[in-house]
Amino acid sequence: MAAYVHRRATLAAALLLTASAVTGSLGSGAASAAAGGRWTQLSTGAGVGISNAPDAARIGGNLLVVWMQASGPNNSSLKTRVVGGNALPVGPESTALTWTSISSDPAALLLGGVPTVVFGGLRSLDSTDVRNGPLSFVQASDAASWALAPGSMSQTRYAYGDYGIGAVDDGTGQPLVALAAASTDHVTVHHGVDPSVPATAPDTYGDATGEAQAVSLARDSASGAAYALWYSGSSGAMNGIHAQQVWPQSAPQQAAPLSSVPYAGEPTSVNPGQNVAVAGRVGGGVWAAYGSGYPSPHRLVLWRVGSSQRLVLTRPGSIQYVGISAAPDGRMWVWWVEGNRVFATRTNPSVTAAGVVRAVTAPGGASPTRTTGDGALGPLDVVVNAQPGAASAIWSTRILESLRVRVSPRRVSASDSVTVRVTDAGVAVRGAVVRLGKAAKHTNSRGRATFTVAGGTSGARAVVARARGYDPGRATFRVR
Repeated sequence: MAAYVHRRATLAAALLLTASAVTGSLGSGAASAAAGGRWTQLSTGAGVGISNAPDAARIGGNLLVVWMQASGPNNSSLKTRVVGGNALPVGPESTALTWTSISSDPAALLLGGVPTVVFGGLRSLDSTDVRNGPLSFVQASDAASWALAPGSMSQTRYAYGDYGIGAVDDGTGQPLVALAAASTDHVTVHHGVDPSVPATAPDTYGDATGEAQAVSLARDSASGAAYALWYSGSSGAMNGIHAQQVWPQSAPQQAAPLSSVPYAGEPTSVNPGQNVAVAGRVGGGVWAAYGSGYPSPHRLVLWRVGSSQRLVLTRPGSIQYVGISAAPDGRMWVWWVEGNRVFATRTNPSVTAAGVVRAVTAPGGASPTRTTGDGALGPLDVVVNAQPGAASAIWSTRILESLRVRVSPRRVSASDSVTVRVTDAGVAVRGAVVRLGKAAKHTNSRGRATFTVAGGTSGARAVVARARGYDPGRATFRVR
């Protein structure tokens, strides 16, 4: 079985919903610079390996960011930092715990409202140490004063060599975890905290798919069902990304559509490079996001797990390190890496259309090697592992959705009228301030504002739309 190492413009958009295909265009101005695009370094010092994957969990208006960092020749530290509602750090970096080794992809969550980080590792080099192997966790009510919690979250003692960890609150304050414990052909699942270390309550297992890696987990807030997702690089029908309901009961696994494609007569895919991107949607449903294509994935797929609904964006670059997060009103944020830039877009509430694609150059122009993020407040707080200098580090920035502006008609004469329409992923934006020269108007309930074109020189005229929580949108038309 192939080993998995944790690593985590004009364009066309094809929207595939259920069995029907709808085509559209994101336009020549679809990718634009993010508001500011300023990165803040969250980690300090050396020791952040390029394969170390950060994770994040929303704590009210703040964001908890966690990662593993080497702290000596035979030591690893679990690091955390809180990012505030203004996208800037709140206080210094914290060291939650230092062991001989800690898994490179710790999972952050709120467990019964308490900030929690789940991880595997080896506490010491003593083979009789009960903490060597099973899933452990730390908690801190203030997300800073961390303490190792009693008990464990797995019976397996192979969590120290995991190939992906996912953890969620089951809705009652109890944890549900899923992981690929060492090299394995299935996902290991455990529910609850066992007072024993390792747990005496047995783990359960997902369906075998040849191999399992890049494991993640998400819960449907409407039904309560939790789904594990993972990647299999096995040959044949098992190749690609798989999903399986694992709580409160198990269901047969499903192959994620378009995650594997025919190549040289065989189903083939590209490893996602980090744990499969999956998140529960506000209002219900679980959505996954991943690249599709081989040898380079040029399609970005958003798939409602357990259904035929999907949204596909075609991209010019090779897609890597995909992430997804719930946003308000049922929208979903999705982000990915192409070369040395992070791209992101937010969908409409029904997840049938994408908004403007934003583009941010990574810190120092370095290509990120892992990503995470959260868009629950509306904007997207994205976190990357990147190495712009001598050492890799954990960085964060904030990306706002951009307003899309269209003017009709596109060619007019002086004294004619033009109508400006302002939308967000196809949804009308009411109350946006639109400026045409010295004139300014607010958009109505249909996202429209109408202007009479003033006389003057012929040529291009620009309109600019602004609204709170958005990056400005712009468009031009021509005066004869």
